[in-house]
Amino acid sequence: MAANNIMEGSIMLVLSRKVGESIFINESIRVTVVQSAKNGRIRLGIDAPPEVRVLREELTKSCFNSSPSKNGKAESLSPSAQLP
Repeated sequence: MAANNIMEGSIMLVLSRKVGESIFINESIRVTVVQSAKNGRIRLGIDAPPEVRVLREELTKSCFNSSPSKNGKAESLSPSAQLP
């Protein structure tokens, strides 16, 4: 599945949150606004079970666009590629 087709057909929920406030995704994933900076950036903290892979969007694009491995499936990213 291409990265740009992941959200196809879904509706985006837009929320406002202050520093320290969170949202929950399912029952096991919590996203918290940790810090807000004057340059318009924010820092998010994500609490998720270890089996849930959390990647920045630009890493998902490189993962989905990677060349297939010998068994026909895309290679997974190494843990070192998952930057904080």
